[in-house]
Amino acid sequence: MAACVGIIAEYNPFHNGHLHQLARAKELSDCAHAIVAMSGSFTQRGEPACADKFTRARWALENGADLVVELPTLFSMAGAERFARGGVALLGASGIAEALSFGAEDADIGTLRALASLTALEGGALKQRLAAHLAAGKSFPAARAAALADAHGGEEIRSALLSPNNILAFEYIKAIDMLYPGMRPVPVRRQGAAHDADAPAGGFASASSLRAALGRSDAEFLGAFAPKNVSEDCARLLASGDIPCTADALSDAFLYALRRLPSRELAKLPDVAEGLENAIYREARAQTRYEGVLAAIKSKRYTLARLRRILSCALLGITKEKLRANPAPRYIRVLGARKDSLGLLSRLAGSASLPIVTCKADYDELGDEARAMLDLDLFAAEVLAMAAPKPRAVDYEFARPLTIV
Repeated sequence: MAACVGIIAEYNPFHNGHLHQLARAKELSDCAHAIVAMSGSFTQRGEPACADKFTRARWALENGADLVVELPTLFSMAGAERFARGGVALLGASGIAEALSFGAEDADIGTLRALASLTALEGGALKQRLAAHLAAGKSFPAARAAALADAHGGEEIRSALLSPNNILAFEYIKAIDMLYPGMRPVPVRRQGAAHDADAPAGGFASASSLRAALGRSDAEFLGAFAPKNVSEDCARLLASGDIPCTADALSDAFLYALRRLPSRELAKLPDVAEGLENAIYREARAQTRYEGVLAAIKSKRYTLARLRRILSCALLGITKEKLRANPAPRYIRVLGARKDSLGLLSRLAGSASLPIVTCKADYDELGDEARAMLDLDLFAAEVLAMAAPKPRAVDYEFARPLTIV
């Protein structure tokens, strides 16, 4: 029986770096197949995905993925720890992912395990250092990196802990150790342009630079740094006004969602602390655009990604209590598969420890809590339809056939 490697991804959009990672993941793990847990309609940076999940799943399947399942919104739009834990829990529950592959600036598993061990420490002295750096106005990631560098060895550790892919890498390792210790971690060194880099490097461009290219309809840039089928598809979707979906297109919806909540309700949103609800309440009324609210509440203490997630949680109705009540995914929603890998679906059905959802009948059989989690995914997709350049009518997701390529 062919082995299967798991990957947690957004493919927002799919590009040559993802193509490289998929190929290397199979090679380094010695697995013939890859199952991808992919974010649905909203991403970890707290913004709507540039294109709908079925389009992005198809891009992945056409370029090396064998099976794509959806990472539920309650995990896809979360900080690194919850994002990683949700993805590992989902792939582990599939029963077919023997390994987990992920990109990292430092692809040495020993280094990443050491970073994972350091970030799991919670000694009193470390907490004091962390509190001091937070009090100095650093964001949590920067304060944690500085505190650990103070305690364990200086600039090299601080730099490694602030590398975006490293952060997710050691969170994946921590989640594997906690949930599925038999799953093999398989790091792949990130190639070319750094995470969120504006300029390409080494033949690769970052997803953020490709999203910027979508925003300016730069087909030449897309053609240079995304697979041909993806760039051609993007050109077609740009011409029809279906992409890119953006947070700015939802500006009025964000303001409505924020203005309808009193401060005490804003305080119940994930990641809101230390009176931030008061600033959000004030600026939601003082500003007339989504970006204006973000700019007005930005501080050194809160990263833009964290603030975007807070505003998107208000939009989608996600609260701290909802996160606490759902520590792990409750189903495996299949988005698509390769025709020559359909045997994986049969293996999934026989091995998974969570309900498999491929159609309306599967949805109907879910328990109330699982159905409520999936309802949020369906609602997020309906909101995404409003974020396109030409807002589109909402299609009932279960009315469409499973994506098979």
